[in-house]
Amino acid sequence: MRLVILFLASLSLALAACSSDSKENVNIRLTMDERERIDDLVGEAMDSIRPLYDSLCKADFSDRVAVATDSIVQRMLEEEARLRARIPQNQ
Repeated sequence: MRLVILFLASLSLALAACSSDSKENVNIRLTMDERERIDDLVGEAMDSIRPLYDSLCKADFSDRVAVATDSIVQRMLEEEARLRARIPQNQ
């Protein structure tokens, strides 16, 4: 649980830092040990939330496929209409 809180706190800090209005670049260099530690912490956090994430993906899969299919069909219909408009009418 502590690890999840640490991960969420790190994530919220990262998101807050990304929305900063300052033009100042921050250059942080981590040692290899620090990188490995962060990688381990994130890996453990991901292992704990992966079942939840997978169940959400399975629940939303059919809806996402339907939306994507509708979008693809709509684009195809728009493309067909655009191409048909280019054909000269000889009647």
